[in-house]
Amino acid sequence: MKVALANSCSYLGGAEFWQRRFARFLQAAGDEVKFFLRPGKFFDLVKSQGHKPVEIAMRHDLDLFSILQFYRGLKIFQPEVVIFNDQRDLRLGAIAAGLADVPLKLQRKGWSYLKGSFRDRFYYKRVDYVACLSESITRLFVEKLKMPKSRLYNLPNGVELERFQNLDPGALRRTVGAGDGEVLLGMAGRLARQKRQGDLVRAVKILQGRGFKVRALLAGEGKERPGLTALVKELDMTATVQFLGFVDKIEEFLAGLDIFVFCSEWEGMPNAVLEAMACGKPVVAANIPGVKELVENEKNGILYPPGDVQVLAARLEMLITDQAFAAELSRAGRRTIEEKFDERKIFLAFREWLMQRLKEKG
Repeated sequence: MKVALANSCSYLGGAEFWQRRFARFLQAAGDEVKFFLRPGKFFDLVKSQGHKPVEIAMRHDLDLFSILQFYRGLKIFQPEVVIFNDQRDLRLGAIAAGLADVPLKLQRKGWSYLKGSFRDRFYYKRVDYVACLSESITRLFVEKLKMPKSRLYNLPNGVELERFQNLDPGALRRTVGAGDGEVLLGMAGRLARQKRQGDLVRAVKILQGRGFKVRALLAGEGKERPGLTALVKELDMTATVQFLGFVDKIEEFLAGLDIFVFCSEWEGMPNAVLEAMACGKPVVAANIPGVKELVENEKNGILYPPGDVQVLAARLEMLITDQAFAAELSRAGRRTIEEKFDERKIFLAFREWLMQRLKEKG
């Protein structure tokens, strides 16, 4: 099977790492993979790992030159399947893939947002299927585009389970110089407004005011770094909030945390939460669609109303003071991942589904 993976995002996020892992899985199964990418950090990463991605400018949604680049690249590679990632590569690539007669076209939809506009209807008619990361995303397509469920495939994020075993929890503590009895709270993800890392900073301030010895560790980079840095200075927390930047081995970061926190106000299905649960860490997360499909409150994690810093602080205090309950949630979280979100099983089922759809097309 020959598979084209398209992506117009220049930064590195969960979808980009998913594409990298899926490409590796396909290659191990004997398939050919070609990336069609916008210049940026992801393009550079893919190229550094031995791929020869097709560079496409993707400057805007009506970039005719990029449509031509897509078309030429697809005609040369002649994929049987093309999988789009974001809106821009969908809008440019779907037209090119149709002109290039690619048999199977689909988008992996990871954002729980869809207008249902004329433009959405126009472009989604040009793909055969949409692979939805969560049930909430599936509902969006049914409700806003009246898309039949036969054109929607459930493709949740998964976890490479072996990466999150036999890790050294003390490595991170040594790296950041954490003291005895200091509780490490962490969040991983792009530093963006959507992610609301500032809520964790404010919750830590509340906990410190109650006498708890806590520190916040933020893994990731993004446009909100200056604003978050200013908030930390304003709250006089430079000694207890650390920006770690981009963390390549996220499993080592997670292993050293006492509690993982996720404050985002909207998501599809967050890799960060999946990975924290796989690492056996108690999770406190905002009660939003996508997250609710992973975390059952007080069963395998803790949910709180998104944006409510006072409740977030109270939930964190509960876990800090009840370590037995925190350990129970940790074990339940790991079981959830093992039973439902083993990435290899998800990839195997998806590849089999793709091959079956190709057979149906003849």
